[in-house]
Amino acid sequence: MVCRLTKNQIMTQNMTTRTTKQLAVAGLAALVVQVSLLAQDSHWNGTVNNTLWNVATNWNPAGVPESVAQGLSTSGGNVFLDPSPVDGDSVITVPAGDVENPGVGGAHPPFNTIYGPEFGCTLNVYGTLQWDWTIAPYQPDPTPGLRSHINIYTNGYMYTTGASLNLGSGWWNVCEGTYVTLNLYDNGNYSSLGGAGLWSGGHINIYDVSTFMANGYVNLNNGQANNDSTTDFLVGGGTLVLPEGFNNSTVTNWITRGLLRAYGKGYDTNDLIVTDLGGTNTFVTAAPLNGALQRVYFQPLVKTNVTVATFQQVTLVGDYPGVSGVLLSSGEPGLDPRTFPHPVYTSSNPNVATVDTNGLLTAVGFGNATLTATVGAFTSTNTVSITVTPVTPGLAHRYSFKDTAGSASAADSVGGPAWAGAVNGDAVLSGSNLVLSGNVGSSVTLPAGIVSSVDEMTVEAWVDFPSTINAYANLFAFGDTDGNGNGENAVTYSPHTGNGTFQANFAQGDPGYNGERDAIATGVLDNSTGLQIAVVYHPYAGYEAFYTNGVLVAQTSMYNDMIDPVGYACPALTNVSILNYTLGADPINYIGQSLYTLDPGLEANIYEFRIYTNALTAAQIAADNALGPNQFIGTSTNVTLTAKVTAGTVTINWPTSSALVSLVSSPVLGPGAVWSQVPTPLTAVGGKYQVIVPVSGTAKFFRLTQ
Repeated sequence: MVCRLTKNQIMTQNMTTRTTKQLAVAGLAALVVQVSLLAQDSHWNGTVNNTLWNVATNWNPAGVPESVAQGLSTSGGNVFLDPSPVDGDSVITVPAGDVENPGVGGAHPPFNTIYGPEFGCTLNVYGTLQWDWTIAPYQPDPTPGLRSHINIYTNGYMYTTGASLNLGSGWWNVCEGTYVTLNLYDNGNYSSLGGAGLWSGGHINIYDVSTFMANGYVNLNNGQANNDSTTDFLVGGGTLVLPEGFNNSTVTNWITRGLLRAYGKGYDTNDLIVTDLGGTNTFVTAAPLNGALQRVYFQPLVKTNVTVATFQQVTLVGDYPGVSGVLLSSGEPGLDPRTFPHPVYTSSNPNVATVDTNGLLTAVGFGNATLTATVGAFTSTNTVSITVTPVTPGLAHRYSFKDTAGSASAADSVGGPAWAGAVNGDAVLSGSNLVLSGNVGSSVTLPAGIVSSVDEMTVEAWVDFPSTINAYANLFAFGDTDGNGNGENAVTYSPHTGNGTFQANFAQGDPGYNGERDAIATGVLDNSTGLQIAVVYHPYAGYEAFYTNGVLVAQTSMYNDMIDPVGYACPALTNVSILNYTLGADPINYIGQSLYTLDPGLEANIYEFRIYTNALTAAQIAADNALGPNQFIGTSTNVTLTAKVTAGTVTINWPTSSALVSLVSSPVLGPGAVWSQVPTPLTAVGGKYQVIVPVSGTAKFFRLTQ
């Protein structure tokens, strides 16, 4: 079962109560509930056939959000731009000539705020949209194609008289809401007036002759937005107007941090023109192209040898008379995508690798493929090639809590003596078990660097939780601390949180909870025995997931730096995944202990603990579960299936010495075959894997894959 979070659950998972700051945020949420009885919130209710803001029936309750008089009792409430509950439509349009000013004159936060567009919605502005306090686009899911968007088109105008534009990270603790984009096309204009400004946790793309002006504060230092390429200004035409007092050194700092880009190129100081008027405003423009496109070509792929289901951004660039290396591919190219022919990509073998219209390259099968591209009359002057290979388990460390002689030990039987663990506190090695008491410090410390330099990984354990688990206790925690009692840059697994969930965590930044991406399942694992737990971190394939007893329980999207050209261009991220970049030297590693000083200990009996330097597939995890602890997937690929029909079922067996553990079926053979995973649980009986499927009355063919 895949755990899918509701909107409110997604918001909740991004709000933690570890610090006074977060408690204050929770108190603010309570204030919203208490006082909102005095206000009228408006929720988007439009349909596919009617996306217009100015239609009364597109809102719930019916009525276009209007401006209000000054005073709390007459506040107009908030506007929520979420996917419509009617049909899921996610486009909201302010048409040309229309002027909308919801909440103007109220000035009473948290009222008179536009929340959205949220969760992948799009707001298109052709007319004028003014707000009083803040507009807050939001999207915590970094999956390609799911960003929330604001598009300001020809002569469209957005501005605030109150506070700010808040692109996902600001005064409340939602720094993962940064996967949002503001595009300014044609003569589109955005301005923050007076003391208003910008909390930027997303992308701002300035095209054509449009203008983006922030005449107050500009905050580019929010949580993870600083270190995983989620924040940037792209100047691909038009003008970026910054507050008074901004100078060349500030702009240069943004360039060196990859936050300010010319034509989509990161870390480029040559093609941005900065004019500081001294005491008024600072203007940033891009060097003129000075003519038409001259040639197109590929930058090298970040990773040329990959596995199935992984993806990366193809970087196609073009040279103009005045500027070279202009980004042409990606969902956010360096120029307005309407001003040049869209790139067309060709794969020599679509059964191995495919490329979508935005240049996202996905590995779909084993083999080799070469990519070419055309832009109008131009064909790329070079090609790039990719090789897709099978996934093979890469077991790097194994702790069975006994040595080769059978004595109790924290030795690593795969990695060798250098990776032996150290038993801490009142933890006990009993027979072949690690027994943890639940007291703080009852744990095993693993050597520094045990998961450094990994692009993907799987942590697998067989464990009992014999009683109520302490909230926020960790089965494992690998990473670092910030010196103030907080974990940072870490991967962890919590079988019981204070929110009544169990979850896998990917924590980026200082402190780590400000930048968590968590795969979350409702419930806790208290009083559970005989569990196999497998946690997978696979940023090249864009996900983090965990399994219990061979079954997928929860999965969430992980940010993958390779889908963003800024990430590709950053020297710190070149040819590494965001997991590798985040874990770094990986100095502190525990079994049974948290990286947070205030978190409790874990009560558990652990039978075996494994670390793989690759992402195990669902089939491999199911096979491990069927085999149980202290047994391993085989290596033989010379395998024969046997089948037996009994009482309306077919029992299919093959030896556990097999490296092929995924059973697939198709109704036909040959070129028309469509192979799909057999969903029936896998068991191991008498040295053989076994799957029992019902007799369907129609032909089915079975085979094994990895």
